Amino acid sequence: MDNYENNNKIQNSENEQPESAVQASTGKMVIKEIWEWVYTIVIAIAIAFLIKAFVFDVVKVDGSSMFPTLENNDRLIVTKLGYEPNAGDIIILDSRYKEREEYFDKLALTQGKDELSKIDKLMKTTFSMPEDLKKRFYVKRIIALPGQTIDIRDGKVFVDGNQLDEEYYHGVTTGIDPRQEFPQTVGENMVFVMGDNRPNSKDSRSTELGQVPYEAILGKSQLRIWPLNKIGTTK
Repeated sequence: MDNYENNNKIQNSENEQPESAVQASTGKMVIKEIWEWVYTIVIAIAIAFLIKAFVFDVVKVDGSSMFPTLENNDRLIVTKLGYEPNAGDIIILDSRYKEREEYFDKLALTQGKDELSKIDKLMKTTFSMPEDLKKRFYVKRIIALPGQTIDIRDGKVFVDGNQLDEEYYHGVTTGIDPRQEFPQTVGENMVFVMGDNRPNSKDSRSTELGQVPYEAILGKSQLRIWPLNKIGTTK
């Protein structure tokens, strides 16, 4: 009997762990679980950033330059990946691109460089960009592509000598800037854009914006998701 009790005590003592060892094990499990959560969140944020930067984005229409096709406060899904500009596309563009590139060119000269690197531009844009040069997006329609000649006369739009059939606009189109001369040929890797609300649109007819380089195009508007009663493709 005594021998059995002694053997049982020995087995129980072998199965028992010191309290400090249990606490250490629990602490490691908590740290591991926290690390897994942090890792998952970081990966999710990185994926979301990459999707937003390169695949698609959701933007809000601010203003009436595309009325009646689009209205103020509409929400649009904009696709980016592999987008190639086409005539008639509704695009989102960075209206400050030209001024910002001029700023970068002047900054590069002060540093004795031909141009700033992409990393330098990203750092300046993120941390020290003057307020009036920060990105401001416009929504416009592509009217003419590289190499095409656009003319505005008699209230109509002509591309390569042919009057443009604009089912999205039936009013009169005129110039809005006396410094902008027509006809003009669209440059390489550039597009000529206008808003559907011609009397109330700052677009390529103005020297302030002018022809838009491909690099300034965020992407193409594919789908309106707000308001709910107007969900559908944009064209």
